[in-house]
Amino acid sequence: MILLEKNAGETLIRQILNSQDPETAINEVFRFIRKYLPLDFMTLPVYDSRRGILRYRAFTNNEGVFFTDEPVRLSKDAKKEADRIMHQKMKFFESYLDNPVSKTVTSYFGLKEQDVCSGISVFTDLGSSRYGVLSFAARGRNRHTPEHLRIIEELYGSITEVTRHILSQMEIVNLKEYITLVNEEIRERFMGRRIIGSTTGLKEVLTLVEQAAPLDIPILITGETGVGKEVVASIIHQRSKRSDGPMISINCGAIPDTLLDSELFGHEKGAFTSADAMKQGYFERADRGTIFLDEIGELTLQAQVKLLRVIQDMTFQRVGGKRFITVDVRVIAATNRNLESLIAELQFRKDLWFRLNVFPIQVPPLRERLIDIPALAVYFARRQTIEMNLPYQPRFATGAMEQLQAYDWPGNVRELQNVIERALITNRGEPMTFPNLAGTSPAEPTIAALPEDTSYPTLDEITARYIRQTLMKTGGRISGKGGAADLLGMNPSTLRSRMRKLYIKVKKIPGNP
Repeated sequence: MILLEKNAGETLIRQILNSQDPETAINEVFRFIRKYLPLDFMTLPVYDSRRGILRYRAFTNNEGVFFTDEPVRLSKDAKKEADRIMHQKMKFFESYLDNPVSKTVTSYFGLKEQDVCSGISVFTDLGSSRYGVLSFAARGRNRHTPEHLRIIEELYGSITEVTRHILSQMEIVNLKEYITLVNEEIRERFMGRRIIGSTTGLKEVLTLVEQAAPLDIPILITGETGVGKEVVASIIHQRSKRSDGPMISINCGAIPDTLLDSELFGHEKGAFTSADAMKQGYFERADRGTIFLDEIGELTLQAQVKLLRVIQDMTFQRVGGKRFITVDVRVIAATNRNLESLIAELQFRKDLWFRLNVFPIQVPPLRERLIDIPALAVYFARRQTIEMNLPYQPRFATGAMEQLQAYDWPGNVRELQNVIERALITNRGEPMTFPNLAGTSPAEPTIAALPEDTSYPTLDEITARYIRQTLMKTGGRISGKGGAADLLGMNPSTLRSRMRKLYIKVKKIPGNP
């Protein structure tokens, strides 16, 4: 019979709470528990019930503590089981290969039958549908007895208090490390721009940037709205041999078709009624530098023809002019649209795509680089505090970073910046929390309906799908009471404009306006 030391729980709490170092605290727990039950390794994940994600923070064995930030997304069955067992105090696993939750985890980490382990997990309610899970595991099946369970049950209150303390200290340490990282990256400025995540979530992007920047070839940057495509373009320009020249940025979707020629190529005095003087176009102003064509997918086919002709020989005429002007310009284009799909729909020229797609760079969405969120949040908080001249320093409450990392960020980095700025204003110097951020984006109903192996849709794809579903409900009717515009709370002309942008075509049904 194994006897629990007198006041063992109080001893454990005293040892841990006196430590401000999470590594020391975790080692103390490991050594303490190993006195009472078989223990080969210990894990500490945080379960986010809203998203069905186990986010592993630490692994411990005889060699020491390994800190990590590894999110494991549970299957539908595993999430259902996890939601059920989290309301218990603890869970005994005869084998981690048998339970849907532990089976998903062991599969994720590549464990085989010969690696089978058994264990006991203790659940700590952290609030906001989050649970700390401290698991004590031993190699082999059925390594723990009812007596072992009794000991853990007696220590339950102490273990949950210790779990909260360790997670809190880990967050403080992580925040300090991210602040250090931000301070280092502040020194690495490029034209006033920098990329947070150059050594983490955007490491592959920066590798491509380093390869392409000196080559003076066209580059196509793809990615969702708000991921920072223009920042990547700025870095490419700054690291190229054209860094001493100008960089001209253009939003192709913001130029009316009637003004496109004048804006891109300039015009002569008297070329049209309001042309009071000669004006240089964007290409001419970018001579010996870089021109950044953002939202290239928004150009009309007619505009694409003109752009292709200029990119091919870098020669053009101003509107109303007779002489040809030759420039030396590097072209970087960007889009949040799927250009190959637009080509298939005859909405984008294949020859222009070939010309631009010499060296493609895809910038991942923020939800695919959660590790960058704390650094970005700290950076935006510090910068906005200075810009808004706030009389207090930014602070993040315990659990705030996990709240930020639990959100899907359909608006990406731009949305994160806005959320941080709003929190600075509303919290008035108090530690910032983000309770209004749901565990998933507003588009969750559409995403949830997708098969698990479906690639993550862009925001435009989600919007298009939602509009099509609404049109199906209304039989293709757009205006009038009960029409698609009415159901979506939009003006019919606004909806038609959005449909044109998303290339949604509806066959007119007889009798419907």
